[in-house]
Amino acid sequence: MIVILIIVGAFAVFWLALLVNPAYRAGYETVLDAATVLPEPASLPAVTIIVPARNEAKIMPETVPTLCAQDYPGLGVVLVNDQSDDDSAAVLAAIGKQHANLLVIGGSPRPEGWCGKPWAVKQGVDRAATPWLCFTDADMFFHPLAVRQAMRLADQGGYDMVSLFPTLIFSSEMEKIGMAGLMTIIGLIMPPGKANDPRSKVALAAGGFILVRRETYEKIGGHEAVKAEIIDDVNLAKKLKESGAKTHSRLTHDLTSTRMYEDFNDLWEGLSKNAYAGMEYQPRKFWVGLIFGILFVVLPPVYVMIGLVWLFRAHSAWSLWFAAIAIVMWTAQCLMHRRTVRFMRLPCWHTFLMPVSIALYCAIASHSAWQHHFGGGTVWKGRKYAKSGG
Repeated sequence: MIVILIIVGAFAVFWLALLVNPAYRAGYETVLDAATVLPEPASLPAVTIIVPARNEAKIMPETVPTLCAQDYPGLGVVLVNDQSDDDSAAVLAAIGKQHANLLVIGGSPRPEGWCGKPWAVKQGVDRAATPWLCFTDADMFFHPLAVRQAMRLADQGGYDMVSLFPTLIFSSEMEKIGMAGLMTIIGLIMPPGKANDPRSKVALAAGGFILVRRETYEKIGGHEAVKAEIIDDVNLAKKLKESGAKTHSRLTHDLTSTRMYEDFNDLWEGLSKNAYAGMEYQPRKFWVGLIFGILFVVLPPVYVMIGLVWLFRAHSAWSLWFAAIAIVMWTAQCLMHRRTVRFMRLPCWHTFLMPVSIALYCAIASHSAWQHHFGGGTVWKGRKYAKSGG
């Protein structure tokens, strides 16, 4: 029994340590919004927004105009139609007639060893000639001040890269539950407070908005450095930080937003794409992560129920200690997840749903690993990747 108490106690101490650590609060305390007051640089350097797009015809009439209409002098937008087989070409032709700063190019077949998105981005970069680049996705909505605010922040902090984590748009409870828990876990694995610390090896970026100094980007070899990575954004940030670049990430309420997935099937496929890739396709990391996730994140409310039932029946010191420790652990977990719930402006009862969210993600990660090893590879946007860049 003492061994069980020690294990559960260690989990509780771990959650409490995460809760009070300022590195895990930092992301929610330094949000960058349109109303954030920042000094204007003496001069605004030219920026080109690079947009890879594959089969996004439905959403692009709403999103692409927000990229083109930025309150930023001389801004250009290069959109790479990555061999879409929907109505993207016709949609983009119509949008192009309304925005003179939009250049649409047709993507060429990806070479051996490249994933689709990095290859599309590289083709866009090759058509840009500005000292700063802004990588985004075709399903992203930009506030008119998005690029300007990010550049103000970059200038103020002397950053070589600024990445904004978007506000997520939902239409179903399952999306809210799944994405809220995932956001909390990402913050635990890659806390913004550490990612923004030059002394830390932790690196973080969101592919929906990465503003980067071109000179710094080319120093690491551009997207060729991450050509085989399905999770290209975080790996790009890692390469930049390892090269000595000063990187910075922020959450935002209004500068960027997106609806990442259209329904549950889309959510499952999108998260499956990243789940096993995030474990670097290593079975050892998968099993350690899966077991730890279940014991540490999914089961705390079960520990509480076991402890209370045990206490009610036994009235012993052991049962009292177990119940008390389990309650402390789950309370700390809920308070951690509460930060995400408040930021995402979800109903307060979502505070208690992190175990449900991570149970769902464990199932998705298991499917992702199975698909990689036994199902022929990762599937995304109608393409199959047998290996990380296959």
